[in-house]
Parts: sequence; structure tokens; C-alpha cells
Amino acid sequence: MPRYIIELRPTIAKYDDLVKALAKELKSDSGGIQPLILERVVHPGPMRYVVVIWDKFKSVPADLRPEVIVTAYDKAEGKAHADTVMTAEGVTALEALALGHLPYCVATARKKNDPIGQAGYAAAVKAEATATVLGAKAKELRYARREDAEAAAKRLNTLLPGSVWAVSEQTEPPDE
Repeated sequence: MPRYIIELRPTIAKYDDLVKALAKELKSDSGGIQPLILERVVHPGPMRYVVVIWDKFKSVPADLRPEVIVTAYDKAEGKAHADTVMTAEGVTALEALALGHLPYCVATARKKNDPIGQAGYAAAVKAEATATVLGAKAKELRYARREDAEAAAKRLNTLLPGSVWAVSEQTEPPDE
């Protein structure tokens, strides 16, 4: 006869501090870069499809992340509001990039005879990357919303006068 050992999965109680931190963010935005909370609301209803991009999810098993999110909504906004969450997806920033949750890209539109050197553009990208959900080590500037990408292009133009930046929407996740 086969032997099956089924281990009890960790409970959400182990992640209570994370639930509290996310509930606090839902109540009042700290202004930090993460977590980035994306809610797609469908009417009538409303029904919510929620994606939370937060590197703190790295230590949380994928099957517990939705429970962390819904519990945080319950703590922050009550059961009735939490019940409108149809799906909840918790991902790290790199997972969000791979899954296509950061479809808008800001890239240089540098011309061949551009008076601004490649080093100038690279420094501007590095400075802007610190304000993105991907962080300072990001290889590219990616955003969840077009308006955020366009605001970044304006900031880059201010940071590097005379530079040229393009905003594009990536329809497929980037290659790894």
C-alpha cells in the first residue's frame, strides 16, 4: 500500500504582521513605492480583481497570498468590501514583470547624433528606477499604468533637459 505524508500547510496567522501592514496601506497610503495595489473594478457589482505587488510576498507561499490580501481588506475596510474581491493575486515585483502586470515601458529615444551621451541617459534611468516598483536594480523602467509611465518620461526630461523618451505598451511579458 502506498504511503502518503500530507503536511499541514502554514496558516495565515504566521503572516499576521504582513496582513496588518497591508491593511494599514489600504487605510492610508504611506506614499511608499511598495506595496503597489492594483484594483480593477467591474460594475455593476462592484467586483474587484486585485493584484498586490510587494516584495514582502517573497517569503509567503503563493497559495496563501490571496488569503493575506483578502484578510487585509477585511481588516481595513470590512467584510462587505472584502467580499467584493473576486480574485486576489499577490506577487513580487519581478513576478509582476514576468506576468505582464507592468506593461508600460519608458525607454530612451536617443538619436544617432544626440548631444547627450549614453552615460547621461543611463544615469537618468538609474535615478528614475529608484522610484519604480522594480527598484534601483531595474534594467528597464516599467509601470502598471500609462499615466505613471508618461509622468516618468516628463520627470526624465526635467532631469536630463533635451533628452528624448518614448512610452510604449508591451503586450507580452519580457523574455527572461
